[in-house]
Amino acid sequence: MPCECVGSKFARRLFVFLMLLGLASGSATAEEARITFLHSNDMGEIGSKPGFGGFPELAALIKAEKSRSPNAILTFGGDLISPSLLSGLSHGVEMVDMLNTLKMDVAVLGNHEFDFGPDVTRERVLQSKFPWLASNVQTAPGTEDLGVAAFFVKEVNGFKVGFMGLVTPETATLSSPGNSIMFEDVFAAAKKAVDHLTKEGAEIIVALTHMDLSDDLALARNVAGIHVILGGHDHKAFATMEGDTVILQAGSDLRYLGVVDLLVEYKQRRGKEYLSLVPSWKILATTAVTPDRDVNELILGYEKKLDQELNIAVGRTEIPLDTRRVTVRTEPAVFGQYIAQAMKMEVKADIGFTNGGGIRGDRQYEAGTILTRKDILKELPFGNVTVKLEVTGADVQAMAEHGVSKVEDGSGRFAQYAGLEYEYDVRRPAGARITELYVNGSPVDPAKVYTIATNDYVAGGGDGYGMLKTGKVLIDKAAGTLMATTVMNYIQANGGIKRLPSK
Repeated sequence: MPCECVGSKFARRLFVFLMLLGLASGSATAEEARITFLHSNDMGEIGSKPGFGGFPELAALIKAEKSRSPNAILTFGGDLISPSLLSGLSHGVEMVDMLNTLKMDVAVLGNHEFDFGPDVTRERVLQSKFPWLASNVQTAPGTEDLGVAAFFVKEVNGFKVGFMGLVTPETATLSSPGNSIMFEDVFAAAKKAVDHLTKEGAEIIVALTHMDLSDDLALARNVAGIHVILGGHDHKAFATMEGDTVILQAGSDLRYLGVVDLLVEYKQRRGKEYLSLVPSWKILATTAVTPDRDVNELILGYEKKLDQELNIAVGRTEIPLDTRRVTVRTEPAVFGQYIAQAMKMEVKADIGFTNGGGIRGDRQYEAGTILTRKDILKELPFGNVTVKLEVTGADVQAMAEHGVSKVEDGSGRFAQYAGLEYEYDVRRPAGARITELYVNGSPVDPAKVYTIATNDYVAGGGDGYGMLKTGKVLIDKAAGTLMATTVMNYIQANGGIKRLPSK
């Protein structure tokens, strides 16, 4: 494969030295080189979404870009092993297989890499034929290492490119890393990473991140020495410059491939050498792309196996259902209420509750649609279990306030309930938005004890529901039923979905 560079860094500097001596003619610069990054992030499914392509189309885009820039670096911004359709059964084995097939160069852990606990994280890291980075993640003393790296250096076109990986510290509550995994402040970790990579001779420094876009912007402003930030987590297709730093995210669910080109060369200014970087970028949609044949065959094999196991009818919905992200994270949704009602009825609780962020189908169903096991598992892919807690009315109030504390941001903490009714005012400050709150028609009594049916993730404080961690556990994860099974059983027992669930 041809190389676009003129040689090693030593050769470039020798060339500049000869020109300064007058032994070479022309301007005092080394030949320009191109370094290309091909980026994707947040792959929620092995298959495609309506209107977009999947892995076969992404593979075709990668192949085309590599023909233009043969030494392009393939990067991934986190969230792979969950919540895919098969992940509840496979814990993401097929997703890692796909990145191996794409010949991924380097990836950063996302919060969903911890959805099944750190032991599964280790298994998927071991399965990977590429390094996973997590510069701000540590394991407790005496705990088995995750197998991830803090740094990665790759030489491309004669330049050393250094990578760090930064994972949002909110992973501690967004996922299930356990008490043995610790998340350092990303800015402190980034500064240490820049120092380390510089000492290792890295000339171009890239941060692979999985955190809020606002944190990416702050990282560029507050940590010197980072040339490119390739992110994930917010599911945005976005590219910009913050100061001299390029920031790019490539959407989610295989919809886009992000491309960043750096034109790089050493130049002279007043007798001093400096590195010149001229960036450009583009975001390519997987829509209407001719799929890669080999990758398509692999996908068809997975989908055939999946259809055989999961394409079994559960029941008909007589009313339309909307599980789009924008719906289940901002307003009471019929399907969200059915989930909560199914959990409430199964364990005979006062309140049924699940977080909107755990509903992942991101689609609309017309009235008359036959729902299958595949549909339900696609909506509830995390493998969570229905549990039962006993809490005080004060905890119920705190839970309700937390659910609407970031509703304007479409946060996954937004709650879907059965047995609990409320009104709120988004103009009021977070923590004081609930204006009316009832359990089964009666005002909540802060001193009264209530029972809650929910999933084991939020029961353990996930999505910031720390107030539930102090509740008395009546049915734990070991004794509970898979949440998706709870819902399937409820739909079957009621002959399908025929109306809004009763409170």
